Amino acid sequence: MKKQGIHVWLLALAVLLGIAVGLKQPPKQVAAADNRLQSVFSIDAGRKYFSVDQLETIIDRAHTDGYTDVQILLGNDALRFMLDDMSLTVDGKTYTNDAVKQAVLAGNQAYYNDPNGNALTQADMDAVLKYAAERDINIIPVINSPGHMDAILTAMTKLGINNPAFNGSKRTVDLNNDTAIAFTKALLQKYVSYFKDRVTIFNFGSDEYANDVDTGGWSKLQQTGTYRKFVAYVNGLAQMAENAGLKPMVFNDGIYYNDRTDFGTFDQDLIVSYWTAGWFGYDVAKPEFLANKGLKIMNTNDGWYWVLGRMSGNLYSYETAVASLKSKKFTDVPSASSTVPIIGSVQAVWADNPSAKLDMPALLKLMDQFSTTYTAYMPRPADYSKVDAALATVPRQLSQYTDASLAKLEATLNAVIRGKKANEQATVDGYAQAITAAVKGLQLRGADYSQVDAAIATAKKLDRQHYQDFAAVDAAIAAVKRGLDITQQSKVDAMATAIQTAIKGLALKPTPPKAPTPTTPEPAPKPTAAAPSKETNKQPPLPSTAEATTPALMLAGASLLASMGLLYWRRRETD
Repeated sequence: MKKQGIHVWLLALAVLLGIAVGLKQPPKQVAAADNRLQSVFSIDAGRKYFSVDQLETIIDRAHTDGYTDVQILLGNDALRFMLDDMSLTVDGKTYTNDAVKQAVLAGNQAYYNDPNGNALTQADMDAVLKYAAERDINIIPVINSPGHMDAILTAMTKLGINNPAFNGSKRTVDLNNDTAIAFTKALLQKYVSYFKDRVTIFNFGSDEYANDVDTGGWSKLQQTGTYRKFVAYVNGLAQMAENAGLKPMVFNDGIYYNDRTDFGTFDQDLIVSYWTAGWFGYDVAKPEFLANKGLKIMNTNDGWYWVLGRMSGNLYSYETAVASLKSKKFTDVPSASSTVPIIGSVQAVWADNPSAKLDMPALLKLMDQFSTTYTAYMPRPADYSKVDAALATVPRQLSQYTDASLAKLEATLNAVIRGKKANEQATVDGYAQAITAAVKGLQLRGADYSQVDAAIATAKKLDRQHYQDFAAVDAAIAAVKRGLDITQQSKVDAMATAIQTAIKGLALKPTPPKAPTPTTPEPAPKPTAAAPSKETNKQPPLPSTAEATTPALMLAGASLLASMGLLYWRRRETD
């Protein structure tokens, strides 16, 4: 295939897919690109199973409502995302893919056997990420540890790891169990490697350490000195993310708990998802303290929290979430006494009771209300319907147009940038106008006259003097109409056929008879000795010409004279 043919084919394919060359950009961090705060919707798909369709519905609404990101908790008590390869090697021991998968799935069932599904597959997540990228939505994956690990702890036990949980906790790994920690890190590394180059932020959770037992909690860790191991653990996860080119994020409650810095320094590249100011006996560091330590703050104000199934009540109900929209600013960080710099804000829906029914209409309505309330921070996307309509007018058969006009069309397609906001609607409409003009400006290629020219060349090589009538050929050539475009190729082909047919129908002039030419008589054959003829009554034929007998007669005469002379000479000698 010619280079030009390949180019045209690719351009046509792009149009058929509803995009054009250059329209699709890789996932980006919108806040960094647009210099505005991130607006994140978070969904707890760790405790409760969410299907691909449900996640895509949320992503669609996030796009139309002006969110920049959707955070998906995949590991939160349960672990509801299975990679294709879950095999692990820990401390020299290999756990096979099937063994790890079966153990984790069993852990999910032990936590909550969700009738809607157990876990997303890697193909499912590939689809979700692709769907989000096409709508300029960043995905923030969350796999929580060292707390909220119920299913993973069950899996470790089934795989033969002894006592992985902290002091009777059902959901928190023991930081003093080196094998359990190594297993957890190896598992997390699998997920970090998968999300590398697919997302920008990876959330490791790291909240509520062993809050389900009296011996747990951050204060107990600090009392026993184990908090130092927590600092090292979080820093190790942060480094894991950074090595993959990702930004690490954790929830705030365990970071510099009670403003204590004597156990070590947390990685300064951490993003702290600040959700709670704490409560009696739960003394978390204030947002100002964390900001002064150089940590970035993602405002995850729990005033906006809704726990599925709680439509009313005082704790994380639908009512309280809606009420908080009226009382809180987008930048209000829990317990902040002053303005704290943030990189964005998060609205979250949780599934503390995974059996609670998902009310998708209510969830989407809550997203709409959040977007409407904070519209100054969440500009809606520009309307690309005119662009899409213009794209639909691009002809499918682009190979019939000239290179110059195709180049102009391609330039307009490449100029389209998706993901612009409503305040740039005029620019987006300009894309549509440019595409429409380029389509109207497409110029058809000229028809192919090569067969016509070849037929005419054949006719010119013929000597018309040899043919009875050359008029049909002349008429066919005279009927050729130049300047037709490629859509009239059949007419041009017919012209070539007409000339070729006329040439084939030519008749040669008859050849005139030649005048007879005089002939020279053939010489008579020389006499030869012949056998005696049986027909004795027939006379031998006489020679036909003198030329044939003269030499013989002369020889005979000479012989006779010589004999007579010799006889005469002898007689005289005798006398």
